Amino acid sequence: MSAEIIRFPTRPTRMARRLEWFAQQRSVLLAIWALYFGVRVAALFLDIAVTPEAQWHHDTALALAMGGDYFAAPRDPALFTPIGWPMVLSLAYTRFGASAVTLALCNLANALAIGALTLALGRRLFANEAAARIGLLLLAISPLAVTSVPLAGPGLFLTALVLTGCWLVIVRTSRWQLGSAGLVFALAALTEPASLLVPWLLFILDALRARLTWQRFGGVLGEAAIVLSIALLATAPWTWRYLDQPEAFLARVPSPVNLGDVFAQLGPAQLAWCTLILAASASALVVALLQRRGRGWWILPYAVLLGAALAPAPDLLAADLTLLCLPAGEFAMWCWRRIAERRPKRLQ
Repeated sequence: MSAEIIRFPTRPTRMARRLEWFAQQRSVLLAIWALYFGVRVAALFLDIAVTPEAQWHHDTALALAMGGDYFAAPRDPALFTPIGWPMVLSLAYTRFGASAVTLALCNLANALAIGALTLALGRRLFANEAAARIGLLLLAISPLAVTSVPLAGPGLFLTALVLTGCWLVIVRTSRWQLGSAGLVFALAALTEPASLLVPWLLFILDALRARLTWQRFGGVLGEAAIVLSIALLATAPWTWRYLDQPEAFLARVPSPVNLGDVFAQLGPAQLAWCTLILAASASALVVALLQRRGRGWWILPYAVLLGAALAPAPDLLAADLTLLCLPAGEFAMWCWRRIAERRPKRLQ
């Protein structure tokens, strides 16, 4: 006579229950948002040194709001510094008055948009609520993002534009979304020209994330042409000035050798946080490769990192570090789940 052993489901560990609670409870998400917003409001009362770039953007926006002329940034080899962020900030100054309160409200609005897009992209790219929430939590305590709130630099604005453009391309279902993405990337290019690399990388990734056929290749190529054509046409009033002097344009294009200079501008806390995010993101990539994960949109943060390495502009790097919070959050979730699956050995 033989007996079959019936295995009943084991009771989840305490760590597993905590992970489920973290991913499902609305109060946890509200607490993360409260931390995210509270830290940025508190940063408005800190005495943060104003960088020359932030001062120039404020002065230029103020001049435009008062009906003055647009002028190039000091020590800028270009004929015409991109007008994106000063133009938007000048509209806010004209409507609500040129004050620190107006600047703070603009930056807080950009920060909230960045947080919402980070959470939405985390859910879309990794299909995991816990990973998306951890990514938002990492962004909430980012010294690089927090210290940008009181300043008039374009970092937050560019990050919001890059994340918006990525979201529109990823979830696109109509030509209107493609047209909107083209306009968003055009405004991003008028803020930081190196960000024009992002739509190229997006559509290359889109073409490679599934089995490539001629029909699919033609569709992706046509959609890429729509977005890039709109972006290039919208930036034409800036780029045409370089036709007679291409050396001035090349002087503005950053090269990979400038990557060290970009990191040298960071403070100790910012550099430590960047190192942590890069290390966690690299670990997440190793885990994904070991698990033989298929090609998909989860590669997006690494693709944008490639663009930031090829054209290392500080503001584009800040946007990519925001995206890298997502794979870093996924790696933290993976570690949490691995610990939760471990069970103490029973005494014999």
